[in-house]
Amino acid sequence: MELDLHIHTNRYSGCSNIPPGEVIRSARAAGLDGIALTEHGIRWPDRDIADLLEKTGEKGFVVIAGEEVACFSSAGRFQGEFLVFGYPKSLGSSRAIEKVIELVHGEGGVVIAAHPFKPLETGSGYYGCGDAAWDLDIDGLEIEHPSYPEESRKLARKVMEDRGLCGISCSDAHDLRGIGRFRTVFEAPVRDAAALCEAVRKRLIRNNI
Repeated sequence: MELDLHIHTNRYSGCSNIPPGEVIRSARAAGLDGIALTEHGIRWPDRDIADLLEKTGEKGFVVIAGEEVACFSSAGRFQGEFLVFGYPKSLGSSRAIEKVIELVHGEGGVVIAAHPFKPLETGSGYYGCGDAAWDLDIDGLEIEHPSYPEESRKLARKVMEDRGLCGISCSDAHDLRGIGRFRTVFEAPVRDAAALCEAVRKRLIRNNI
């Protein structure tokens, strides 16, 4: 089962130009079995997802509500962005990652480092958690991302393998052309957030594209 677990729409992410009404059609055209909507700091309401599926006539297609949370330490230092699944509320983008992990794990959810080794456009360092991926109590990380050069892929895979974490491949799509560019292949059907969290914790991933 192939899912793209990192997609933004223009309903809740101002940086995206993907209309919600087009996201499922484009995902189907890309050969995906499902997607996760991961807006910046906002979780799609379940009712809105049900309405979206009804309007598109794609009730059998999997749409999981996640969110991408930007985290900052108590001193205001940027700690990276993280994909959250299995948490029932919007988390915003102001908490420390340690607090986010505590909250999400308390609800049985998972936290995945988004593009931890995405290089900054100017200067050195990463627009992600970078080397903190070695130490944080995360459940996984993106090992394939459109912004990764080869060195970033190697670093992400090394963290995954050395720590025994789940590695996922995501498009981080902000336009229709990006949907499904990278996707994660699961060994068993993933129909909802609970099944996704279980698959991440058990690393039930057959392949990454």
